[in-house]
Amino acid sequence: MDGKLTYGITGELTNYIFDGSASLKLNEKNEIGFSAHSSSGLPNFNFLLYQSEYANYNWNNSNTFENENVQSLKFNLSSQVWGDLTAQYSTTDNYTYFSSNATEQQIADGEENSFVTPKQEGNSVNLIKVKYAKEFKYGKWALNNTVMYQNVSQTSEVLNVPQLVTRNTLYYSSNIFRNAMFLQTGITLKYFTAYNMDAYNPLLGEFYVQNREELGAFPLLDFFINAKVRQTRIYLKAEHFNSSFTGNTYYAAPGYPYRDFVIRFGLVWNFFS
Repeated sequence: MDGKLTYGITGELTNYIFDGSASLKLNEKNEIGFSAHSSSGLPNFNFLLYQSEYANYNWNNSNTFENENVQSLKFNLSSQVWGDLTAQYSTTDNYTYFSSNATEQQIADGEENSFVTPKQEGNSVNLIKVKYAKEFKYGKWALNNTVMYQNVSQTSEVLNVPQLVTRNTLYYSSNIFRNAMFLQTGITLKYFTAYNMDAYNPLLGEFYVQNREELGAFPLLDFFINAKVRQTRIYLKAEHFNSSFTGNTYYAAPGYPYRDFVIRFGLVWNFFS
């Protein structure tokens, strides 16, 4: 069992954070764990106070915003046979976020960013997250998988997340050239379902909620080679090599395209054995 409590006793930003966990080893191959989190505190300073030469970017919410209250429970099962399973339920009161007050005409004129302001949600925002990870091996081949499911229960759409996120790597590992070199090569797939992805405001350096445009549902494929010869390690990675034949609808945020195909190469040479 493990626990930690932090409590602010003076100042205007009084808050507390509590984390507790317990784990039980069932046998040599299986272990279960439980954890709880509770916290209360004001949101960060960008939400509370912002002063700018831009008329729309001036606010002081120090005396109007309430503490964000977060409670969560998490269960995890770690098994060498069945894999790792994590389930988490969290609820947030007074969830604080940025969104734009722009009208449809202002949005059409490209002025959505000019009307971004901080807000607090009066109703609870509940999030369920379930993640499963497991690696399957057969000879010199391996398939590493991580799949996560998310579901948000909320009155207003203030917290947008993809419902399904997956990362899968198929790779081959072997000693070659009479064991003179260790080689590992494979392909990684990253994918998440379409959702109303948060937009980015460069002036604030913050993301804000938008519910007009769904983005996502595009695959990201990476090819990699790792090699080791004595004290020398070499790696090559072709990131997002599928960008040329799967369309150009990949974005990191609305109006911010994700990077195209790029090759990364590196060499590490240790001058000691």
